[in-house]
Amino acid sequence: MAIPTHVAIIMDGNGRWAKRKGLPRIFGHKRGLDVAERIIECSRTSGVKYLSLYVFSTENWKRPEVEVNSLFSLADKYLSRLEKFCADKVRIVVSGESEGLPQGLADKIEYIQDKTKEFNSICVNLCINYGGQREIAEAAKRLNEKKMQFTVEGITENLYNSFIPAPDLIIRTGGQKRLSNFLLFQSAYAELYFSDTYWPDFSNEEYHSILEDYECRTRNFGGII
Repeated sequence: MAIPTHVAIIMDGNGRWAKRKGLPRIFGHKRGLDVAERIIECSRTSGVKYLSLYVFSTENWKRPEVEVNSLFSLADKYLSRLEKFCADKVRIVVSGESEGLPQGLADKIEYIQDKTKEFNSICVNLCINYGGQREIAEAAKRLNEKKMQFTVEGITENLYNSFIPAPDLIIRTGGQKRLSNFLLFQSAYAELYFSDTYWPDFSNEEYHSILEDYECRTRNFGGII
């Protein structure tokens, strides 16, 4: 089976899942964290080397303050599992801007990235306070500061965590069919898969089915095979 090197996931549908069950939206996000941890492990054991998860977008600041704080609290909870990261040799990196994040979360992000930087079983890229348009703008700003030419290669080298290869496969759950400002520059030749399943109901079986679908696709990157 041809396993994608880099899978990126837009974990959509937490709030709608909770609403359908008559629960507060935060219950959907809590369930979504459990699913994310399971999919991270499934990715690791399946041979995926990079997994990017859209945790909090630059547009999510528009949500009610209580929900924003809850999302940050869940991110902090996940990042507190250093012992498991060490046991499984999981590298954690975060893409996005630290500006505006709670100081405790920003400090923990820096700490966990440093403590796991040598691990290589899988690299989990958490996109927190992330926006694809802002990422490109920040890359352009850095190129200008370095007085470098604006080229595809130059932008690529100045993206957040530029060592991560472009995604081979982008999955979006929840029934919507758009990228929502996620990895806009990197997604030029990514295979896209849209699932109607709300993220809290996303199973390992469906994930494996999507990976099998990826295996059947032909990727010629504009050429002829």
